[in-house]
Amino acid sequence: MGNPSLLILPGDGIGQEVMNEVRRIIDWYGEKRGLAFDVSEDLVGGAAYDAHGTPLHDDTMAKAQEVDAVLLGAVGGPAYDDLDFSVKPERGLLRLRKEMDLFANLRPAQCFDALADFSSLKTDIVSGL
Repeated sequence: MGNPSLLILPGDGIGQEVMNEVRRIIDWYGEKRGLAFDVSEDLVGGAAYDAHGTPLHDDTMAKAQEVDAVLLGAVGGPAYDDLDFSVKPERGLLRLRKEMDLFANLRPAQCFDALADFSSLKTDIVSGL
């Protein structure tokens, strides 16, 4: 059995900076813990638009569907604000979510009991979270 495969899509701006650090962590695990990954990288968002005229190239989408995991950085930025909606950087992210049948923005949450009454959600939903 081969190494798990990862596709890194750094995105734009801070997404690229964050994914550089993620790459360092992946490399560290390979060197120090013997946990190796087959890593490839491609473009998404504004970077993909600049290179290909689309926020997510079909070849990149195909790669994303073939790997074990996709690591996605932030997309977009002021340079792309005036683009037509159909080619805005965020459309690349939305295409990935749709074609890979993914959920959006699932994140860990914590709610202190003393603040449960102030949540926009019902108290019984967030109590003990």
